[in-house]
Amino acid sequence: MQASFETAEELSGEVELIFRESPVLLYYELDSIAPFPGFQSHDGVEMYYIEQGQGRYLVGDHAYPLQEGTLMMIPPFTLHKVMQTDMDRMLCRNVLMWKEALLSEDWEEELPNPLSLLKGDCWRMQFDGRDRERIRQLYAVIHEELTGRSIGYNGVIQGAIRELLIRCYRAHEATASSGGTAAPNDLPEEIAYLVQYVGANFQHELSLNKLSKLVHMNPSYVSSIFHKYTGTTLTKLITIKRLHHAKKLLRETKLPVTDIAYQCGFNNHSYFIKLFKRMENCSPLLYRRQHQPSETDVQA
Repeated sequence: MQASFETAEELSGEVELIFRESPVLLYYELDSIAPFPGFQSHDGVEMYYIEQGQGRYLVGDHAYPLQEGTLMMIPPFTLHKVMQTDMDRMLCRNVLMWKEALLSEDWEEELPNPLSLLKGDCWRMQFDGRDRERIRQLYAVIHEELTGRSIGYNGVIQGAIRELLIRCYRAHEATASSGGTAAPNDLPEEIAYLVQYVGANFQHELSLNKLSKLVHMNPSYVSSIFHKYTGTTLTKLITIKRLHHAKKLLRETKLPVTDIAYQCGFNNHSYFIKLFKRMENCSPLLYRRQHQPSETDVQA
């Protein structure tokens, strides 16, 4: 599936729509400019594989380098963003997304389902040589089956995703057993600190002046270099973090909307509802109904 979107939020919305009809979607050999403005967060496991080019993958409160052969795997509803850092070559990637239930219902391998072992916000794997070629083949198989939809295509796709998942687990375990560590945070120290600080303190009152003092820099300079390395502003990051946490609480709790607004750092619940509608194209209560279909709605 080849597609272009103006924003990451638009892409996330498209993912949600497709998942209502199919448990698997693949953007194959996507070569549009990255990033889209904004952050993504959607249902389904994402397996993001780089064919060529270089970039930066912001997930949770960390950033990871992307290069040929990198595969990033993240669990559902994880905040993430991709940036292209080598502007001389297009960032060609395969973006596979699938619902957890696709494999979890009939996993029969001796190995526990690797999804149950995925800790934190992501796994980063680097494939080379024959392993890289096999990863390419598996993405190609999934693309061919989704396009042709011949008899038995669902079984073939499940088998390919299962193999991808196992190969990711092997690569991750091999790195850990050899004493390897996770990829370093691919950001300057001050920017990495601010990303992590916002991630840990978005519920509190934050301002550009306060954040600038933490890294001993001029506010206008901090604003400029933060945007350069992350593709967004500090103010936008704070808002996105707050909304992301609000969505989590709407999905997983019965808290009233007013309480959720204040717990996420909004000091005005009316503004929170207005902002939520503008960013998500639905009200907080409608979002809750969509993700808690069997639960009784909780009034604000």
